[in-house]
Amino acid sequence: MRIIGTILFSIFILFIFSCETVDHHHAPKTANEALKELMDGNQRYVDNMPIHHDFIDEAHHSEKDQHPHTFVLSCIDSRVPPEIVFDQGIGNLFVARVAGNIEDDNILGSMEYAIQVKGTKLLVVLGHSNCGAVQGAIDNVNLGHLTQLTNQIKVAFSHHRTYPLPEHLSDEAGRLNVLSTIDHILTSSKIIRELVKQKKIKIVGTFYDLHTGKVELIKS
Repeated sequence: MRIIGTILFSIFILFIFSCETVDHHHAPKTANEALKELMDGNQRYVDNMPIHHDFIDEAHHSEKDQHPHTFVLSCIDSRVPPEIVFDQGIGNLFVARVAGNIEDDNILGSMEYAIQVKGTKLLVVLGHSNCGAVQGAIDNVNLGHLTQLTNQIKVAFSHHRTYPLPEHLSDEAGRLNVLSTIDHILTSSKIIRELVKQKKIKIVGTFYDLHTGKVELIKS
């Protein structure tokens, strides 16, 4: 009986922790706080201990206004949903998704809206392992509008002088593509560039491992 009681108590404790709810009143106020929130959320995801999100409550809470702490630019890959891999609720993230997580004028305009109008503090470019768009760029795929997209990705690694083993080439190119996208964002948007320079916002590159579920920060 003692063993059964101990097991039931352990299950109860795990249930309590897994049902931790979101406190809307303690939202991240700085870029560093926002980044910590994302990385902590990803660790919960990896540990399979996500916060219990009351999505109806979150929807009601953000019904009249929204102030997401982070803007995530990610790939369209169905296996990498930012809200889930970072364990975030409704109203926490702006998310833009395009194959190969590359920027264009529409993405830049959306980012500028987020940081200037809604007070977003953190911009995240999220790449991932085994990316089809990156592999398409490596393979010189020629297919309708996809061609111009992969051509933009090629710029990230076409002048890179050292290459890893073939089985790691796609992931290394994916990381370079994330850094290239950040460079293009800072080059193309004076608004973002100046706010980063003034340390009012932050832009970071990240990479998601499809096998482990872990998100790593990419060092420039």
